[in-house]
Amino acid sequence: MPESDLAPEARHALEHYVFEPRMGEYEVLLGVVTSMIARHGPIDFVESNGEHWLEVEGRLRGDLGIEGLTAQEVRRLRSKLAMAETFGKAGVPFPPGIRCVSPEAVKDFAAKHGFPLVFKPDSGSGAMSTFRVSTDAELEAALLAPLHGHIVQPFIEGTIVTFDGLVDRAGRVVFCTSHAYDRGIMELRAGALDGFYYSLRSIPPTLEQVGRRALAAFALRQRFFHLEFFARADGSYVALEMNVRPPGGFTTDMMNFACDFDVYALWAAVMVGESLDDLSYERKFHTAHAGRRHERAYEHSPEELLRQLGDTLFRVNPIPAAFAATMGNTAYLLRHRRLEALLAAIRMVQQPPLDSGDGQDAGARVQGSCRESQR
Repeated sequence: MPESDLAPEARHALEHYVFEPRMGEYEVLLGVVTSMIARHGPIDFVESNGEHWLEVEGRLRGDLGIEGLTAQEVRRLRSKLAMAETFGKAGVPFPPGIRCVSPEAVKDFAAKHGFPLVFKPDSGSGAMSTFRVSTDAELEAALLAPLHGHIVQPFIEGTIVTFDGLVDRAGRVVFCTSHAYDRGIMELRAGALDGFYYSLRSIPPTLEQVGRRALAAFALRQRFFHLEFFARADGSYVALEMNVRPPGGFTTDMMNFACDFDVYALWAAVMVGESLDDLSYERKFHTAHAGRRHERAYEHSPEELLRQLGDTLFRVNPIPAAFAATMGNTAYLLRHRRLEALLAAIRMVQQPPLDSGDGQDAGARVQGSCRESQR
């Protein structure tokens, strides 16, 4: 964004800021960073926390001799099939998959594993270009489209839960938390549905065990991490994917309000190598993102929510248009010490008009998600 649009505290904290809108042009970015090196001397870090820029930052590091993940390493970390190998080495279950190299190969895979199947880019995020196939007819239709770069996997039934946090220079977990999602992003995008997710004050021990085992196998250093799993009805976990970035949206703000601390300051301490041996934190609150869409009517007006939810509603943020298909147009960020009270607040935010006839369904969806997360 232009420097004039930065928050005052951000402008005052920066010695030099460059606004460059042509971020899809690598040579432009390389020129910007080279000019900064000429002005300020050697650069210690090139970092981004957006999925789209991970390979670009790796390429800049490689071209400029800066420490950190290379573009090749990032590419491997973003590949779903490469992830499967690493999860396998860690002893963490992961759905089988193949590249969509030919219709025959995909049909053979379908015959072996059955329906439903999920098609997704091997390196992608946010369920972009991801879809489900449930019948032979749907498979035939899917195979008519170009599927270059896609993989296919069996559809896994389960609630999506995460293991999120930050590792230091030695790969030690210095902060971790977990979030539970009401439904998959693929479903949210396909149906233009309201979505929500919330943090847990206590991470299920088995989830934390498989999360830490996976982290050790991926050998991350000085990074945020965002591991996604399917929580099965029998209490087991199947890996979905690994991301070398924090969870998207306003989740880092949710971390701050859950623990009453500053995860950005913690990230900075990790980057500059400060000792964190005495660090302690407590997940004091459950926090949640509850999305609303402009095209949908709701029972409670924004003014009513502010009045009725009080301190439970800690922020209302507009969502950038690029993410609206996944997250809605407005994010209501909530927190409460009790999960039941937080779920009631989510229900209030997303409650459709009572005369629409589907208010009960919204309530059932929240309660169902709560039951799944506590198994």
